[in-house]
Amino acid sequence: MINNDLRIESYRARLDATGRVQIPEFLQDASAQRLRDCLQHEVPWEPAQRSDRPPLLPAEARALSPAQQDRARLMEALRRATTGFEFHFDRFKMIEARRDGLHPELLLHVVVDFLNSPDFIAFTHTLTGDTGIRMVSAMAVRYRPGHFLRLHDDKSHEEERAFAYVINLARNWEADWGGLLQFVDSRQNVVETFTPHWNSLSLFRVPQGHQVSQVAPWAGDHRYSITGWFRRT
Repeated sequence: MINNDLRIESYRARLDATGRVQIPEFLQDASAQRLRDCLQHEVPWEPAQRSDRPPLLPAEARALSPAQQDRARLMEALRRATTGFEFHFDRFKMIEARRDGLHPELLLHVVVDFLNSPDFIAFTHTLTGDTGIRMVSAMAVRYRPGHFLRLHDDKSHEEERAFAYVINLARNWEADWGGLLQFVDSRQNVVETFTPHWNSLSLFRVPQGHQVSQVAPWAGDHRYSITGWFRRT
């Protein structure tokens, strides 16, 4: 699945130096294409907002059409985002689906097994220099116009996250479409930005302040990805 021609030495050096790196042409082209097809046509997406604030609608919105309900959920998330951390995008929980045997026809089950195979875990050790990594979590994500992820640092009290990763599967993404992975310092300066280029791996050490800018109405594609953490526990 990983590009056989990938040479990771320079990427590891940059990761060591800055705590983040983006690797182009990460997957074999056929694998990237097949994953994109799966995300675009086969995944049963669900709306995702902050975990302790489920994406419920006001009672008066429940009689609306699906498109109107979708808009109402987005507007509710935007309202809550004015007071603190919030996010709104579409997701498919790959780990939970694999564990519970849901949608067994999906290619994403194979991806979960691959990401947690001995060979890929060994690859994470070589790429990051962290031999304590034991597992890889995974979630499929789709950002559509209006979707966003406010500033946070990925630190968790429930699991030990060593690195966050994003396998980008959006096509021909342009910077002014939004959906940019932005790294932010303690003075609220954006110190680096990763555009979600096709078949690239964005990888960064945790904790680290970052956000995904809101996707613009004129974006020419949905921002598809597989994302999660390289975890020690």
